Amino acid sequence: MTAGRARDGDGAIGDDVDLDALLRELVSAAQLFQAAAGVRARLTPTELAVLTILRSSPRLAGQLSAATRLTTGAITKVLDGLEQRGFVTRAPDPGDRRRVIVTAVAERVAALDVLLGPMTSAAATIQSTFSPADQRTVARFLAATTEMLRDQTQFLRDGPGTAASPVTLGAPLGTAPRARLHLAGGIRHLAVVAGGADLPGDSLYQGSFLGVAPTSQVTTRPDESEVRIQFGRNRSLWRPGTRVSTLALSPRVSWSVDVRGGAENLTVDTTGLTLTSFSLTGGVNNLTLRLGAPRRPGRISVTGGAKGLRVERPAGVPVDLRLRGGASHVVVDGEHLGPQGTWSRSGALGKDRYELALTGGVKHLEIAPLG
Repeated sequence: MTAGRARDGDGAIGDDVDLDALLRELVSAAQLFQAAAGVRARLTPTELAVLTILRSSPRLAGQLSAATRLTTGAITKVLDGLEQRGFVTRAPDPGDRRRVIVTAVAERVAALDVLLGPMTSAAATIQSTFSPADQRTVARFLAATTEMLRDQTQFLRDGPGTAASPVTLGAPLGTAPRARLHLAGGIRHLAVVAGGADLPGDSLYQGSFLGVAPTSQVTTRPDESEVRIQFGRNRSLWRPGTRVSTLALSPRVSWSVDVRGGAENLTVDTTGLTLTSFSLTGGVNNLTLRLGAPRRPGRISVTGGAKGLRVERPAGVPVDLRLRGGASHVVVDGEHLGPQGTWSRSGALGKDRYELALTGGVKHLEIAPLG
């Protein structure tokens, strides 16, 4: 990863850049700063990281677990300590009392802002020296680097011996005319697709997973087959890089898909399937839905917030949209609608449409025809 110019002894940039070395210096400096700030605030690095996430808005405990790559038990201990010292409050989610909403205490966060203020001001000064185009380039680099560091952190936590060859799971098709897929435990880098020629005709589903396989359970009834796949954060399937695990579904039955516990970099391509419904709870970072022609109103539900959501459907198929929690940027069929609050948009009446309900806020939402 070398190109461009390198930094001279006085801090200037020379002709040959060693990005690896600069990145290591940046990470080291950030760690030292975080440690110093933690000592001043009497917070561990993990506690400081959690409060940094909560500064922008309250989060579900499950979202904090996914963002920090901590197990449910570990994040609970962190939140216990922060709550005892008055940094956060916890309350049941009114929409689902099984979930917990964590909110930073404004007065305590304000004290952290005072502590971190000089660094924030200095960073803003540096940012102002770059053009908007350069800032976008830097932003893309930092976002990719952040994701890489998260993957490397998970890799180290998993320990040696988990980067095995892909593991395949599956189940026989049976005679039920429809199936329901439950995915739980926090999902990253997964593609759910319609099975093609490589999926045996007598298979209900087949999954190719990188690393340790998830647990799975299949229940068969005369009217419906039920597939439950549990991933588990402490047994990550994905290694650093761009490889994606794949879950292929039989096109011989209709499907309902239910995702719980949040997701990151999830693609669901049902253009070769009959999809009855899709639901996701727990929040998502980058979800792509590619939908085929609906046989009846297809119901899509995303709850818990989304950083990036792209929905593709056949050209001309209307979408009834209900948005609760707002969106920073909305694009519908190429029309840039800008930010939106609580908002609804109705398509044509009739059964051949999609009903899309988004709750919890969306940073970037795009609805487009299939490309």
